[in-house]
Amino acid sequence: MRDIIETERLTLRQTKLRDAAAFSKLVSDFDIARMTGSIAYPYPLLSAEFKIMTFHAAKRRGLAHPYAITLTDEDEMIGVADLFKRSADELWEIGYWIGQAFWGNGFMTEACRALLAEANATMGAEDRIAGVFTDNPGSARVLEKLGFEKSGKPDEYFSTARLSNAESQDFILRARA
Repeated sequence: MRDIIETERLTLRQTKLRDAAAFSKLVSDFDIARMTGSIAYPYPLLSAEFKIMTFHAAKRRGLAHPYAITLTDEDEMIGVADLFKRSADELWEIGYWIGQAFWGNGFMTEACRALLAEANATMGAEDRIAGVFTDNPGSARVLEKLGFEKSGKPDEYFSTARLSNAESQDFILRARA
């Protein structure tokens, strides 16, 4: 996978430790943190630095391709899109979030479409998976626009920010044969 992926309005680039301040600020919004499984609330700078280091470690191990999302011609992170595996024998999963000030502009669909196209071009077309909390219809719409379909029935998944389980829906994007 390339280190930089460009779209019409966005640049997806490797995460850097200097992104930690923006990362911390953006996900310290409870409306963002609660829609993820692994982001606590609030999210201090040290946690963001650690998360970026874990992104890098997973990338080195071949288990993740995390990207900072930036607006074209700007370098400040506005979100993250990550293609990752929970273990070596599982399907690649897409995960993402974007700062609330950037919601409703189609940025996440654009970023994820580019990330999936890059994955297909460099790693081959394979099934991809994702999951969203059912009280996050915006994220479900992103997946549907990308061609994902619901798989199975809703189930419970832990949200660190909520400190509890919440109903979650799995999705799958079938590789085109």
